[in-house]
Amino acid sequence: MIRINLLPDSKQAGRGAPSGDVTVWAVVYLVSAVALAGALTLVHLGRSSELDERRRANAELEAQVKALEAQSAGMAALQAQLEESDRMRGIIDELQRRRTGPTRVLLELRNILSDGRGPSIDADKLETLRRENPNAGFDPSWDVRRLAITRFVEEQGACAISGTARTNRDVAEFLRRLSLSNLFEEVILARTEMAQALGPDGKPLINFELSCRVSY
Repeated sequence: MIRINLLPDSKQAGRGAPSGDVTVWAVVYLVSAVALAGALTLVHLGRSSELDERRRANAELEAQVKALEAQSAGMAALQAQLEESDRMRGIIDELQRRRTGPTRVLLELRNILSDGRGPSIDADKLETLRRENPNAGFDPSWDVRRLAITRFVEEQGACAISGTARTNRDVAEFLRRLSLSNLFEEVILARTEMAQALGPDGKPLINFELSCRVSY
């Protein structure tokens, strides 16, 4: 009689789920998990390194800003010191001009009213003026004894001069010399009048008044 066994073989049944395949998939999953973790770790490390670099760059920039601010403060203080120094130098120069100015003016007037001398003016400038206008210069042969100053007042650079002269031409020569001088400017004849006093020639003298400014 033929028998047919319909029950599975116990040995065959034990081999129904192949263990090798499970192991392979487990290894694949494990490797994938390790790879993913490694990749995430690398990304994190990269971003941490980038963040640290940015922090270092920001710290350097802040240090540079503070250094520039300190330099700016030092420059501002130095600028203030320079401005104060310039102000004090200007005050000293002004005091020096006021101290020596009147002496220079009196010496200039002496030269203007001295034989063989004249106003302080650059020789080339005087020659140029004479070429353009022969009457622009002064007369070196003028007899300075023909004019005398009787009053000289100077205040804050403004001068008032009074005197007597033989003739109006002598007054004009004096004004011309003052105008050519490097120390006098804005020379204006205020008035002239016949004086009661007589000159050596027996003729009445001329009283005059003029104004000008001095440049120390």
